[in-house]
Amino acid sequence: MESTTNRGMTESDPSMQMQQEFDSLKDGFNKLRTDVADLFTHAFGFGRGGAGMARDYGADTFESVKNRFYDMRDRGAVQMHSVEKKIEQNPLTSAMIAFGVGFILAKMWHRHD
Repeated sequence: MESTTNRGMTESDPSMQMQQEFDSLKDGFNKLRTDVADLFTHAFGFGRGGAGMARDYGADTFESVKNRFYDMRDRGAVQMHSVEKKIEQNPLTSAMIAFGVGFILAKMWHRHD
């Protein structure tokens, strides 16, 4: 009668099978390590590329904001010259308007106290 623990295998078969499984696990872990290293390499490469794109976008946006600021500054200067000319043309009316606006603002602020 044959033993249930030794179903036709020799004594070296279980240790050989164990070695094969161990080698298989080792190969799997090596592949996993390589895959993780590749993943990090791609992730950092993507991060660097994304940072470069963000830097370029930020520089473009800064340039756009700077150009708009200069445009607004120039328009403001033109408007100031226009207001100065109107004040020079109508000094009494301008003084009365300024006094009226100042008086109204003073009354509004005085009520809040």
